[in-house]
Amino acid sequence: MTDSIGILAAFGAGVLSFLAPCTLALVPGYVSYLAGFTLAPAGGTAATATATRVATFSNTLIFAIGFISVFVVLGASLGALSQALSGFGTWLNRVSGVFIIGLGLVTLGLVRVPAFERGIGLRFRPGANLRYIGSFLVGATFAVGWTPCVGPVLGAIFALAGSSGSIFGGTTLLTSYALGLMLPFIAAGAVTGWTSWLLRRHGRLLSYANVVAGILLIGLGITLFTGLLPVLAGRLALGT
Repeated sequence: MTDSIGILAAFGAGVLSFLAPCTLALVPGYVSYLAGFTLAPAGGTAATATATRVATFSNTLIFAIGFISVFVVLGASLGALSQALSGFGTWLNRVSGVFIIGLGLVTLGLVRVPAFERGIGLRFRPGANLRYIGSFLVGATFAVGWTPCVGPVLGAIFALAGSSGSIFGGTTLLTSYALGLMLPFIAAGAVTGWTSWLLRRHGRLLSYANVVAGILLIGLGITLFTGLLPVLAGRLALGT
């Protein structure tokens, strides 16, 4: 089910996923890793600081495109499945709603799922000569084998896309989520060091990102289960 509330919720979930300390802590390492795809100028001399920043930003942007591309495909697939099961739309919404509520409880730490507690590292290491191709492949690999710390949030967006009822709906929702996560990542490539500063300065406050995400998921699950999501979206569109 695609509407303004669903799209905003997916985008907001992406931003919260980025701000989760377990994700934010990985960003400087990934940006530094992507900077390794830069080329030294002719003659083998070291790249200038400006050239390095431009190359780092470019590789981060390509990384984001690779990441988002995977989510576009996943969204279209889930949307197609939802469209095929459109005759069971009511039950699909109810099952998805219960699933999302459960994932909200996991995000809040009220329910433990060991699969979401295991970390995952960067294991794909193409050579620097791959340049932008390497950045794209790293982004796609990151999307497929992403750290489980945001697994409940990601699972909830998958469930929402799976109840969207159309290919366009599923694609829009997962693309919105990916954009919510990748836009700050691109900013990290443009201005290196700000994520580390954010963790040092506001790490305690950022620890509540999971709480906000959990409450968001529970509210989203309830509205989906009860069929209130399109009603709320309609009222929001009318400004009433």
